[in-house]
Amino acid sequence: MFKKYRSLLYPLLLNSVLLPQLKADKPLISPRLIELLKQQTPETLKNGIEIRPGDEEMQRGVLEGDDLLIDKAANALKGNNLVSQYAKIDKLRVKGDYQNANKLLDICGKTFFQKPDDPNPLPPVSGVGMTCQQILAGNYFLDGNLKDWGKILHFVRNVYYPPIRKISGLEQFSLTDIEMGRLSVSPDSIPLFTITGIDHQQSIPLQYNVQIKEDHRRFAENVPSAMISLNRKEVPFFLETGAAIGKLPKAWSHSPHVHIIGHLDRSTNAASEFFSGDLGIVDELKIGKAVLKNVPFLFTDVSQAYLGLMILQKLGKIKIDKQQMTFGKDINCNCQQDIHLGSALGGDFQTLKYPITWQGKTSLVAIDLTEDNSDFTLWTFKPDFTKEEQETTFQFPTKENNKTVLSQGRIVKSDLSIDGINYGVREEFIAKDTIQDPATIMGLFILNKVTLYLDFINHKACLKPNNSDATPISQ
Repeated sequence: MFKKYRSLLYPLLLNSVLLPQLKADKPLISPRLIELLKQQTPETLKNGIEIRPGDEEMQRGVLEGDDLLIDKAANALKGNNLVSQYAKIDKLRVKGDYQNANKLLDICGKTFFQKPDDPNPLPPVSGVGMTCQQILAGNYFLDGNLKDWGKILHFVRNVYYPPIRKISGLEQFSLTDIEMGRLSVSPDSIPLFTITGIDHQQSIPLQYNVQIKEDHRRFAENVPSAMISLNRKEVPFFLETGAAIGKLPKAWSHSPHVHIIGHLDRSTNAASEFFSGDLGIVDELKIGKAVLKNVPFLFTDVSQAYLGLMILQKLGKIKIDKQQMTFGKDINCNCQQDIHLGSALGGDFQTLKYPITWQGKTSLVAIDLTEDNSDFTLWTFKPDFTKEEQETTFQFPTKENNKTVLSQGRIVKSDLSIDGINYGVREEFIAKDTIQDPATIMGLFILNKVTLYLDFINHKACLKPNNSDATPISQ
């Protein structure tokens, strides 16, 4: 795990194009930043430093999509203006409100959240400025804006990296979130990702005749897919609400309607399944009457097609039950609860989250509609078991690097309640896994008895009884 620098680092004065001219007695780089970087090994510097806003709890809030956890972390440092600004940005990020989050990040880039008469103006290169740039890059990526994402990567690598790498011992310096991928073309050559045809709601049927059978991920038999036109060819797509970018098989990248623009070194989903591959732009995707142009996809080691949140959010408002997906700007969602989107700072991970009550406690779980819940209602990954938990574990076979290995797991039973509806006693499978990020996942079971409403325009989400457009289930 790379070193995490907390938000008590200094803000960064950042110009939009070049670092400003400095007075002779003003340092270019924050001395505190240099001190922290020199504590790292050359290998860590080369692999990528993680400079993060806030403390561990605030970062957990962003990863979990938990605005209450973000508030709790910010309140613990009440009076710190920088932490307060980060908390505002993070709370907008977890709702998917990138536009307003980016307005605050623009202020960070111009003023570093400092007043003009601050007696201790920060140097142009410091931890907080780089943090703001990393968050901004992540926001652009999650929003499907690869042009501006690429510009941020170019800026950081060409403006921040050189002066730091001139310092003895820091020659290998890099930022892990900036190094998640790179472009092979000029950012200005990347066309805008657009959508038309969603002014009025429409429905497309969901089918269950295609299985998920991938070498490196869980098998799923009864999960929904939708027939979608990919460059005028009908293809079944799975609804991967546990991932940011959509995925397509590598071989499909050779189409004349696909334009490779770079490479992603890492992309993960709700189950922490790892992917890498070519980053490409697809000419056209048609979902019902909606037409999406210049659609970003990751071409990787999958044999089937997956829609991620990057695409689903473009549909405006969505309601999903087990029979169909309805979308369009004029859907009356009437949701009062904020949507929860957990994500990594750089944008390589994102998942939809929803609150459930399990074992008497309310918490957010990842919703992954590529998981069928055929064996267990909940899947949880955790790095270790307590001594008491260890006594009830058992071994089970799993695949790791295309080899079958034995892993440890245990089963917990409890009453499950979602938005006040009691689903009775259900089972949770808990697997010991030190690689995957600790997370709890629910799949298609979320659609039992209810319809899921996702309002990406107003950043809300809720459940309603099936076949009803009436009042949502009480939050």
